[in-house]
Amino acid sequence: MASTAAVGTAACPWDALPLHLQERILALLPITDLLPVAAASCSLRRLIRSPAFHALLSPHRLDAFFLLSPHLAVHPLSRRVLPTPLPAAGGASPSPPFVSSASPSPSLLITPATLHHLPPLPAGSYLLSVVVPPRASSSSSSLSPPYTLVAVTTGAAVRSYTLHSADPAPRWASRGDLPLPFALLGNAAVSDDRRRLFVLGRGSDALLMFDLATGKWEVMPVVMPHGLTTAHLFVFDGQLFLVGGVERFGEVEGVVVWQMDGGEEWKEVGVMPAEVFEELVAGRHGSFWHFQAADRMGIVCLYNAVDGRLVMFDAANGQWTVLPRVSGLDAEESCRWFGHVMEPGVELLLGQHCQ
Repeated sequence: MASTAAVGTAACPWDALPLHLQERILALLPITDLLPVAAASCSLRRLIRSPAFHALLSPHRLDAFFLLSPHLAVHPLSRRVLPTPLPAAGGASPSPPFVSSASPSPSLLITPATLHHLPPLPAGSYLLSVVVPPRASSSSSSLSPPYTLVAVTTGAAVRSYTLHSADPAPRWASRGDLPLPFALLGNAAVSDDRRRLFVLGRGSDALLMFDLATGKWEVMPVVMPHGLTTAHLFVFDGQLFLVGGVERFGEVEGVVVWQMDGGEEWKEVGVMPAEVFEELVAGRHGSFWHFQAADRMGIVCLYNAVDGRLVMFDAANGQWTVLPRVSGLDAEESCRWFGHVMEPGVELLLGQHCQ
């Protein structure tokens, strides 16, 4: 058997494969796995750096980095906490606020340095979302795709604004006011067609929908789950999901995942196993606790920053995973950074050079 395998390997060396087959095989790998491949030889490096190869690449749903700090991130693909290999999050630590685009890909991180080149945010507003167009509608080789920023004000009258980076002279345009006052807004989940934002309004709880084309806000006629706390919206495979704690008599009893059923009601589709819940709350039953959440392409990471506990939910198969605990990080810094997710882009491959 060993001799047969050796003959097969010798009879079909990698270099004998047509270039287009090499490209298609390598395009199946996540970008982080391509980095050591690019370092193997100059011929592989040239192939991986070519525009033709970049056109074949598609996002790998597990190959994302959930930021814990400017330099550390959770990497679901390896299920480890790794140094963040992304230029946008490396180097000098930018001061919050900053916003990353929600799923689906491509992703983009907006920092104060980015905003320095744009008109100042409207008075009293903050960034709610970054909406990046689908890959097909932007240049596949562009490292700076166009995007739309959405900002909202706080207070009794909540107003929204949008700005398009592709405009010759970008400016903040006043859009619709929210139809009801809310104590705060939750995260924004971007629809697959990039035309709508789904936002959770808190106090009282309600599901909001913002139409990016018309600028109109709508309170969707959906009853929110009873006892909902620490909730996070995300979109996967064209469906809207909600993950959150369920509170009873002032104590969080568990974490549940719901899916929007026909645009009319939330249907329970998953419950965090007891042993995973115990890990997330770090035994702090009966006392106040909360987790942060971030998502990318159906992968949701929940983080208890105070105790450094991390768990992951995969909406594709409904599985929960306990990730390695994090120690030595400042909880306040983690609270500012977590919630922002970056996917490796082709810029990671462009730094490879032949000597």
